[in-house]
Amino acid sequence: MSFQIAAAIYNDPLIKKIIHTGDFYRQSIIALHGWTGDEGSMEPITKAIRVPNTRWILPQAPYPLEQKGFSWFSGSGESGWKFQKSFNLLDKIIEREREQGTDTEQIFLLGFSQGATLAMIYMASRKFSLGGIISIAGFIRNAGKFRKKATKATNKTPILLIHGTKDQIIPVKESYKTHNLYQNLGFPSELHVFNTEHKIHLRATNLIQNFILNRL
Repeated sequence: MSFQIAAAIYNDPLIKKIIHTGDFYRQSIIALHGWTGDEGSMEPITKAIRVPNTRWILPQAPYPLEQKGFSWFSGSGESGWKFQKSFNLLDKIIEREREQGTDTEQIFLLGFSQGATLAMIYMASRKFSLGGIISIAGFIRNAGKFRKKATKATNKTPILLIHGTKDQIIPVKESYKTHNLYQNLGFPSELHVFNTEHKIHLRATNLIQNFILNRL
């Protein structure tokens, strides 16, 4: 059973969509859309990944784009990147989940493309571990800075990296580099590649499902 509930409990205009699968929930999955997406972009994956008794939280990125949609980052390589609003939003969601009795080990961050990038750099600097990070077609922009910010408190967080070998937007080599970076930092990281482009491969949904269920 799946149903959508109002997100008024968060009292935040960027948290518009929450979906429950079951009459109660044991874990929370925060699904972060890609560049130009919105809170509805990740809704199909809540149906494709069959994890019972789960609260899916689908926030909208805080930085509006001129053309369409929203971004988790604002700025450019020349002017610098701003993302504090995105960090603040994730802090708020996780704190709210903890207040409702969900341990951090039962909270997962799942991101696609830019959303995956946000999930990884956010988690690196926290003082706690999560149930897992699931990065689909993501990348880490500055490995040196990431290394410096990564804390020992977070390196127990399991990492699942998924990428398509035909991805021409974010090349698959980025996930190979990220996997090596995580392993060097002591994170339990695994990488799976699929013969697909810049999207979520159907076979990856079972992989994600098992990754989550094996950690509960």
